[in-house]
Amino acid sequence: MAEGVVCKVCEKNEASEACAVCGIALCELCKRVVQTEDISASHRVKGISTEGVLGPAQKKRVVCPKCMVETDFIEREEHGEVSERAEAEGDVGRRLRSFRMPPKGQCVEKVGDFVVDLTEVCPDIRGREDLVRSILRSDYIETRLRQYDTRIRPFTRAEELAEWDRLLLERYRPLYLQGASASDANGGAEETQRALALASLGEHLSGTGKALVLAREVLEEALRILGPSAPIELGKSIAYPSCNVTVLTGIVPKNLGELNVALQYAEAQFLEQSAVFFQKGGDPLEIEGRTLHLGSLLFLAEEVEELVKICCLGSLSTGNLSVKEMASYPEARTPVGLGTVDRSKPVLAFFGDGILPVFYTVGRLEEERLARTMEIVGLGNAGHELVRLYPAGKILTTTGKALKAVRLGIPDLIVASRNCHPTDLVSHAARVGVPVLAAGAGCSYPVPDRSEEAVPVLVERLRKGESLAVLSVEKAADAVVEYFRGFGPKQARGPDPSVLESARKACTGCDACFYKCPNQLPLGTALKGGDRAAFGRLYDRCLFCGLCEAACPERIPLMDVLLVAGSDKIKQDRFRMRPGRGPLSHLEFRDLTFGLVLGGNGPGMVTLLGCGHYPGSDQDLFEMARELLERNCVVMTAGCGAADVARWIDAETGKAFAEQFPSLATLKGLVNCGGCSADAHIMASMFKFAQLGGGISIKANFDQPADYSLNRAPFAVIIWGPLSDKMLVKAAGFARVGAPVVLGPTGFRYSRVLAGDKYDRGRWTMFDGLTGQVREVDPSPPHLIFPVETKEEAVTMAVKLCFTACALRDPRLSTIDNYTEIHEKYFGDLPDDWTFYLRSPLELHVMKRMRFLKILKDQHGWDVDRTNVRRVRDRDGNLVTMEEYLDRYAIKQGRYATMVKRLVMREAVKE
Repeated sequence: MAEGVVCKVCEKNEASEACAVCGIALCELCKRVVQTEDISASHRVKGISTEGVLGPAQKKRVVCPKCMVETDFIEREEHGEVSERAEAEGDVGRRLRSFRMPPKGQCVEKVGDFVVDLTEVCPDIRGREDLVRSILRSDYIETRLRQYDTRIRPFTRAEELAEWDRLLLERYRPLYLQGASASDANGGAEETQRALALASLGEHLSGTGKALVLAREVLEEALRILGPSAPIELGKSIAYPSCNVTVLTGIVPKNLGELNVALQYAEAQFLEQSAVFFQKGGDPLEIEGRTLHLGSLLFLAEEVEELVKICCLGSLSTGNLSVKEMASYPEARTPVGLGTVDRSKPVLAFFGDGILPVFYTVGRLEEERLARTMEIVGLGNAGHELVRLYPAGKILTTTGKALKAVRLGIPDLIVASRNCHPTDLVSHAARVGVPVLAAGAGCSYPVPDRSEEAVPVLVERLRKGESLAVLSVEKAADAVVEYFRGFGPKQARGPDPSVLESARKACTGCDACFYKCPNQLPLGTALKGGDRAAFGRLYDRCLFCGLCEAACPERIPLMDVLLVAGSDKIKQDRFRMRPGRGPLSHLEFRDLTFGLVLGGNGPGMVTLLGCGHYPGSDQDLFEMARELLERNCVVMTAGCGAADVARWIDAETGKAFAEQFPSLATLKGLVNCGGCSADAHIMASMFKFAQLGGGISIKANFDQPADYSLNRAPFAVIIWGPLSDKMLVKAAGFARVGAPVVLGPTGFRYSRVLAGDKYDRGRWTMFDGLTGQVREVDPSPPHLIFPVETKEEAVTMAVKLCFTACALRDPRLSTIDNYTEIHEKYFGDLPDDWTFYLRSPLELHVMKRMRFLKILKDQHGWDVDRTNVRRVRDRDGNLVTMEEYLDRYAIKQGRYATMVKRLVMREAVKE
């Protein structure tokens, strides 16, 4: 009997055994012992009872007082009855007994004086008893267990979170923007809705699969070399190292073996969602719930990848630094931009999402003392992984603009790995004489596999300009070392400066390039005009996707024309950034929780992500970051978006943009976590926020921290210029845990968004956590995933999405003030819905209160006498007192409320 279990009869003493008949726990005082003896011939020798071939003659059974009275213990021809029962039951029946759930009352755990039946808190407790007991002992107190209908779901399945997912999807309805006509997509036809939901699920499966493969690749390598006992330890400053893993599985991995268990769970869940997709059936909202589940699985996979990179490969992390040291760490020393490369040296460029080719190759170059004699750079995510391993590395471009560096002929060799987005890298590299070495398994580049050839043969092929693949990353690294050992003259060639004139002569003005261009750039018009300056302006708006060249019947190298026209801008493309610092510390989030929930000195925390696939001079994300930081937001970033955020240097001081702000998750802080997988650290903040602010366990407990964060945490995410379907899955993952997402600038090209309707009042309700009464609340946050087209719309929407239903007075004041101010700044007037979020005149900034009260009086019919608000217009148009208004339409400040009915406080506790 487990320690601490109380007797079910007296409910006082500690239990020592269980009733053999009904299974309830019994103490020494309440148990009854029944002894029987079989005196049949098979057990008697010379009148004395013996063991016998069928078992002992004398048997003892421990039973409860009730069973003592009601049960007949006389074993009449027991062995014959057992044999008959076994024959009747059959093999399947006997085996089934070991698979059955334990009966109620048999599997219990005592927390304080409260006895928890594990079958009630965990619907399927089989094989998970020890884990659930451990979670109860470490994370729960008696009061909390008495207060709420607690659920612990180790290795959570999508179906177990269906209640939470449906709550979200019924408030924020899926709106399909692509794949069917508007009438079919949104008209309510179930078959059409199912088809669109399945298409959405297919997209999310694709993105999640890519993340799982990357995590499996790096984890498998670490397991093979270091073994399952290799420790996972992030450092003294990190209190919660694996939130994304823990919230779904219940485990806190301490070594690679336990990390492998978590990833196997995610892979199994991925297969389950794939099976649903291929079955082509199901309720549309239930299918969309699975897309949200895939978002959570993606962040689990990314967290696994990050933990292996930090703990096994040595990627940069601040886990052992104090908060004081973190404020300026790491230094803003990483060069960013095409103009940062010394092209007189040999240049090695990495491309793709895999870290193993970077790790092995840079390590071998350092061993051979070649690394410092050359330029080692990264294109896209590979650059962000590089600089966390190798401080002298450089980041040239985002993934979306990688072909710029290739067509400029900057690299002498490109080492490519798996990439989240298909890119015609090899053909563009061939045009400028740059060989591509695809390193590792799963690289889908159109190059021959030369894995069986010796390293000298591989090097000879590369020096001839041949592109090839090598499955072993270690062998590929050896080939790179030999390629650059005694490197001869450069073979790469950039654009011919005379290309502008030759292109002007060749152009027929057919405008095929214009119609194929995603941004519809007037390339033909600019060519015929012969104006180099006009092409320079187009350079800033070009995505460098190459579609115009593919469409041109005259085969004009239009990308070369743009690069030549923008040559001066390329030379000036020189910035600096902080490399990714990895996870966030416990103290940062403790202070941030206070600053955002109680202090209200800023609208909230906004995360900036993206792939660089947007028009403009690559400065949209920087301009958004600057606007948000000036408003006291916390700005987080990772991946390619981090490089675009850094694209500014103070002309007077020479300081980089990142040097203007602390590298801390604090108000007015700017934090770069790392490459694409490092946004798992940002996602973890949602769970840390609930754990610190609400005292909520995050072990195998997803919906409760998500409910807390959605309604209290002022978080928003901007995904700007996404290329990969991984970004859509990330949007789903953020949305599921209550961090609303803005998609742009081509937001309306995405297949599905999750939009709220502020005028549909039936959607905006919560339960009063004490009484269970359904309360109407303000429409906040107004959307979960929403499309925009301009950076001005993006920052305005991000601030608006920081509204939360349970915000305290000062945080609500800050959000209203910033929302109204930024809307007037960019759109010239107040937003039409700002009054929806006002619950008291004290939530108006003191310097603007008179102005807003006058507007409320003149335009909205409020009864106001100077600063005294006597009556307000409620949502039905009636004049009521502010107290009556709040009693009908809002959650009182500081009062507990929830969207999940089972989290309403129990009646017995309230009494």
